Amino acid sequence: MRVHEKVPGKLYVIGEYNVLKSGHGAIVAPVNLFLQGTFVANHKTTIIEDGVAYPYQTLLENGCPHQLKNTVTTITFFNEYLALKNIPLQQFEYTIENNLISDEQVKFGLGSSAASVVLTLKLLNRLYRTNLSPLVLFKMAVLIQRELNALTSGGDLACTIFDMPLYYVRYDLNWLLNEKRTFELLEVAWPLLEIKLLTKLPTFLVGWTKETITPDTNGTIDSAFFKKANKLVHHYLVTYDDIYIKQYQNLLDKLGLTRQGMITPRLEALVKTARSLGVAAKISGAGYGDCGIAQINDQSVVEPLTNLWENEGIIVLDIWRKDNE
Repeated sequence: MRVHEKVPGKLYVIGEYNVLKSGHGAIVAPVNLFLQGTFVANHKTTIIEDGVAYPYQTLLENGCPHQLKNTVTTITFFNEYLALKNIPLQQFEYTIENNLISDEQVKFGLGSSAASVVLTLKLLNRLYRTNLSPLVLFKMAVLIQRELNALTSGGDLACTIFDMPLYYVRYDLNWLLNEKRTFELLEVAWPLLEIKLLTKLPTFLVGWTKETITPDTNGTIDSAFFKKANKLVHHYLVTYDDIYIKQYQNLLDKLGLTRQGMITPRLEALVKTARSLGVAAKISGAGYGDCGIAQINDQSVVEPLTNLWENEGIIVLDIWRKDNE
């Protein structure tokens, strides 16, 4: 028995922060960098990462390294689901290959935490031939995050599971947090949740700042931001006009993210240098350093923009998916 899967990293095109609010949306796109994993039949379940073997049972009994917490919790959650379905457990050796971090072991900021949950779920779904739909896998992933007390908006999970650009609207968070049920929630409609697959997006140049920071996240987001942000996301969804990329970044600037440390000097430079060439650019995701994107409507700007970014210490990542990739 051998099962192999790979899941992509993701980039927020527009809607980060907005999608933290129930019923609000974002556009998220998968990229050409992946987290990969392989199951091979074994006498006991073991997780192998960076050449180190961790017996699953030992991790359960003695605790596990932070980087394996998502993986272990996902296996345990799926085992409980299998028990409900009277499906006997299988033992396997699970090897993980992470291409969502640099050679220097620095994260690119492409959603590796969400990807670790999704990769494990997809492998287990294939191993046990449970034929769970992408929507059910999404719900499972959210419930696992709830168990970990590490809920994201869910846009990262949806994009990684469906492996397509999509428009994502967050489920009713209060409803989920107040729900005592777990596996029953896999079979019911979730209030406000919407996932719309998109066949095509504009082209973006991706810049990585190589910065990872721990910011002050005590700032609050007011209702005025959410109202304006949601309108911009909707306008962009129907037009793909880069004016809304620029306006969304302006809105993020007003949140004071620079002051809170979420937009670093290099991310600021990424946006400003792009704008100096008439190119709309913004941060992608929560900030914290990591990545920014620039919408490319004219290929002639790619070389000068690349040069400007490199002069600022920003690395261009060739990870944006072209059509039909």
